[in-house]
Amino acid sequence: MSLMYPSVDELLEKVDSRYKLIALASKRAKELEELPRLKEELLKLKREEKPTDRDKKMMQDISAKLDTMVGPTLDSYKSVKPIGRALEEINQGNVRIDPVNKDESGD
Repeated sequence: MSLMYPSVDELLEKVDSRYKLIALASKRAKELEELPRLKEELLKLKREEKPTDRDKKMMQDISAKLDTMVGPTLDSYKSVKPIGRALEEINQGNVRIDPVNKDESGD
């Protein structure tokens, strides 16, 4: 067994370059880390008795962002850190670079 799970060699079978792998994993890890915080922030704003216009705008912005995000794709993870979890999702084929969105592939 390698020291890192999943191994870089396994991951490079899913993503064709180290650069793209790093970009994809970091973006996914950030999303995994940000998702619970955004949900909590949205709930907090919704609990306000008299939300201000600014609060309403923030709720709309957070809701729109949450609509574009995907929660965890595995039932359980070996890693406790977001970057490790992102790599596990990539290894399982649950997270891929969108060929239409050049921004994610680094091209």
